[in-house]
Amino acid sequence: MFTIQNHVDKVIILTLITMLTVGFPLLSIFLIRFLGLNKDMNMTSKQERIIPLIITAMFYLWLYMNIRSNTYVPLLFSSFVLGATFGIFISFFINNFSKISLHTVGMGGLVAMIFILYLSYGYSDFIIDLGFIGMYRIHLSLFLILGILFAGLVGMARLYLTDHTNSDIYGGYLVGLASQLIAYIILF
Repeated sequence: MFTIQNHVDKVIILTLITMLTVGFPLLSIFLIRFLGLNKDMNMTSKQERIIPLIITAMFYLWLYMNIRSNTYVPLLFSSFVLGATFGIFISFFINNFSKISLHTVGMGGLVAMIFILYLSYGYSDFIIDLGFIGMYRIHLSLFLILGILFAGLVGMARLYLTDHTNSDIYGGYLVGLASQLIAYIILF
């Protein structure tokens, strides 16, 4: 994963990444709800999404600025963070005109990341170490198939719940895919 040999340093950088991509944005959304700026956690209107998108984009941009020149962090990972940042900013812009599905933006980005991984490495198997459970060799195409399957399930769920239209769903996939590809082209 990362070229950090010291276990403590690896835990610190993984904690930083987790806090900036999940922890702080989630805490911010709860704070926005607690302060009454959004009526519920679903953020059903375009207006309710503005502040959370800006906050999340800032945390992702902050993370990218901190890891982009760090020699311990692989350039491909930096590319993924930059792509996610692009996806959030593009979604913020599109949110002014349409209620794009943020769920499918994320899933489109995930599928693009797996595909880029698949194309970037000369090997297609990798080993997952699950500690006391054991080590497993997994083919990357399995992750690509699962990623596409889960992306489809997320899109279907959003349509089933009538939260979005077909164009919101497909637009989200397109933004996620394009954001990752643009970031990859810029950094490589």
